[in-house]
Amino acid sequence: MTYRTRRLKQSSPTAIAVAFGFPSHRILILPLLILCGVLLGSTWPHSAQAGERWTDLYGKRTIEADFIGLWGNNVVLEMPGGRRLSVSMDQLIAESRIQARQLEEEQKRRRTESRSLIEADAKEAAAPAPTPLPEPPSVATYAPYSGSGDILSVLEWQANQFRNGHMLITAFDSLPPSYQVEIEQLVKQTVGKLDPTGTQQMLASIHSIGELIVTRQRWLFSYPRLANMDDVNRDMIKKLMLSLGGAIRDGFDPQELKLEDLGTQPLRQWIVNLDSKLAPYLASLSDLSETVGIAEMEFEVVGEENGKATVLSKFGDLAIPAEYEKVEGAWIQAGGPEGGLKEQLDKWKAWLSETPDGSLLSQGQATMITVIINGFTQPALDAQNAREMHAQMDNLVNGLTPIVTQVAAAYAMGRNNRNNGYDQSGYGDEMGYEDMDQSGDDLYEPGMDSMSSGP
Repeated sequence: MTYRTRRLKQSSPTAIAVAFGFPSHRILILPLLILCGVLLGSTWPHSAQAGERWTDLYGKRTIEADFIGLWGNNVVLEMPGGRRLSVSMDQLIAESRIQARQLEEEQKRRRTESRSLIEADAKEAAAPAPTPLPEPPSVATYAPYSGSGDILSVLEWQANQFRNGHMLITAFDSLPPSYQVEIEQLVKQTVGKLDPTGTQQMLASIHSIGELIVTRQRWLFSYPRLANMDDVNRDMIKKLMLSLGGAIRDGFDPQELKLEDLGTQPLRQWIVNLDSKLAPYLASLSDLSETVGIAEMEFEVVGEENGKATVLSKFGDLAIPAEYEKVEGAWIQAGGPEGGLKEQLDKWKAWLSETPDGSLLSQGQATMITVIINGFTQPALDAQNAREMHAQMDNLVNGLTPIVTQVAAAYAMGRNNRNNGYDQSGYGDEMGYEDMDQSGDDLYEPGMDSMSSGP
């Protein structure tokens, strides 16, 4: 048996097709399809993207190579295999020289853009705070009470609104109508007792604390004493400080608080405006309490009858009893040792009657307080970089350390006294006047004589 063979050129698509049994007239369509695909912008698989075409001065030789850059009067090219070569501009045709100049300009533009991006990133990283300043998450809109009027539904409504940060307006709307009217009158009278200049000075000083925390937050939290904390405590302190700082910055802004508006604006509307600014920050603080493990408050009504109720407010295993009474359809806490809300309002009214107009927060009083606050906040706000601000924080820490030590010592002493039998109601059974050693009387009396004797 004789086999007949046919020699095929390896570069012939038609020959390859015939060898594998494809009709030759169909395979001729393949180049046309490829050409159409290229013209329509479709991508055909290839191993590497072709470089630019470069032609010598006499037009005899053309190569494809990637433009690397210009080095003096030479064009540096990279061949497909990775080999680099340097060609004099004088040895290229005009089109190739123009191409080299255009690619060089494109390289410069990209380098400038990259440099600008790097500089912007570095500037942003070194900035005292992010741009724009982060804001707390939005909160649910305030929802007035719409329940049946029982004590439990009122308390649960209050707790829900408090969690959403609406503490100010919730507290005001929970009052009996006549109490709201009286409080509005007392607030307006109190504003009239304020010294306008001293008040603005005080508000500006308090506002600077929030301004410092919020607008210098990156520098603040890069302070080594804070930055070296473990992640959990650092994040908790950061959230706490930013929430407090944001509330102070937005709530005590002298340009926004506008106490003078209370003279012509209803108090409730003024509270609503302030509540809208503070609610996101107060809600964030509420979330933080849950983060640190503070149990959510629950209520248990022990008894409710004839407009009076006894309620247990529970925090985990802790239960605090409280008495409530219904006044004008609103539940308020009944009077305790210091008297109820009505008694507190009467004391407020009596205090105002004895207070001269314009005497509260007079410039002398305000100056004393603002000097203390501004003594730290202003140098820190004037800091030009994180290192300068950290130096100011070191001064603050060094100044507060003795005070904190004294407070801690006083707290420890009080705790020891309680453990030895003292409590809030007086001396306990373990140590009383009858049990005290009286041997110190002789030493006590001469000391008193020496203190009372004059020169």
